[in-house]
Amino acid sequence: MAAILRANPPLRRLLGAWLQSCLGTGAGYVALLLLTYRYLHTSWAIAAVLLCEFLPGIALGSPFGALADRYSKRRLIVVANLLQAVAFAGLAFAHTAVPILGLALLAGVGNALQRPALRSALPGVAGGQIQLAAALYDTCRWIGMTAGPAIAAGLFAISGVALPLALNGLSFLVAAGVIATIAFGAPPQAATTEAASSSGVRAGLSEAFAAWPAVAAVVACSAGWIVGAGMLNVCEPILARTVLHGSGSDYALLVTAYGAGMVTASWLVARRGSMPTNVLIQRYVGALILTAVGMGGSAIVGSVLPAALTFAATGYANALLVVSETQLILLRIPSAVQGRLFGAKDTFESACILLGLVGAAALVSAAGVRFTLAAGGGFDVVCAIAAVVAFRRDRTAPVVPRDGESVSLATTALTGFVRPAS
Repeated sequence: MAAILRANPPLRRLLGAWLQSCLGTGAGYVALLLLTYRYLHTSWAIAAVLLCEFLPGIALGSPFGALADRYSKRRLIVVANLLQAVAFAGLAFAHTAVPILGLALLAGVGNALQRPALRSALPGVAGGQIQLAAALYDTCRWIGMTAGPAIAAGLFAISGVALPLALNGLSFLVAAGVIATIAFGAPPQAATTEAASSSGVRAGLSEAFAAWPAVAAVVACSAGWIVGAGMLNVCEPILARTVLHGSGSDYALLVTAYGAGMVTASWLVARRGSMPTNVLIQRYVGALILTAVGMGGSAIVGSVLPAALTFAATGYANALLVVSETQLILLRIPSAVQGRLFGAKDTFESACILLGLVGAAALVSAAGVRFTLAAGGGFDVVCAIAAVVAFRRDRTAPVVPRDGESVSLATTALTGFVRPAS
């Protein structure tokens, strides 16, 4: 893997810029919530800031995805980073509701613009290593989610919330400068049909579904997992503090275990390299099953340490699922419509996150945390079954491993990788 990165300077620079930006985002996210509560003194303000992150994805994900297919991905990514740089630099000096919420919304718009453009740009710099690029992209993201808050904790001791916010703005500025120097070459799967060049979101999605019919099931099943992830976010602190009678440190342990599981899975996938499509499919379904096991286990644990293990397993499975999904899309969908597909996914999944948050709040109030976690695990089982059915009906993506290789779903889910066919 290191040799591949050394031989591909554009990919190395892109991932380096993305990693430092993710670390800044992890730190800035914690600082933004603390800033909001410090000056606005209400949980509703925190909820409003979180909505500023999701609402642009719901409203603008599909149009931004179409832009990524029509215009220069590099320019869109640079503009998106500049928007977020301005937003977080301004937040370092914001003290009242209007600028805090307005700048948080601007950051959300920048994030919504960047996601489809950046993911669909990966094949253009991957140099034939699309699976590795996708795995490392997600590894950087989860390292930022795990290590960024720890960085913020150290910075708080120096200057409070202003410094992490300002440094996050600087990280976006650095990313914009580095990405502006990268020449995104033509991806290896350049589209050749007139339909692929259509700018319409509906036309782009139609071509994506025609190229790989099972992608609709993948998007739907992943959205189901997103609902479960939103439910887990609500249940996590309540499980730690109320049901398991733990402390704030115990809650932090669960968060850290989840993040460590995500980083471990994506790193192992990146190290293993490219695999046949059928193995990616098996890994995807296996990850859904392991997610159900993790959430179901969290519903029955009796103390914090076993809960940390189930949360680590859930994080591991979730990372495995996301990486597998991204790799499959980049391999199976024409490059000219990838932006629109990723944009539509962002819209759908952002809405599902909100559904999971609201649904979990209602279920916890009505039936308790353990029931809610068990329900989330059951939902993941349904998604896994639906994925198996969809893949078996998809003649373009057989689930039988090539060259006689036999790989079980259990092995795929637990190891995160298998030996690719020779």
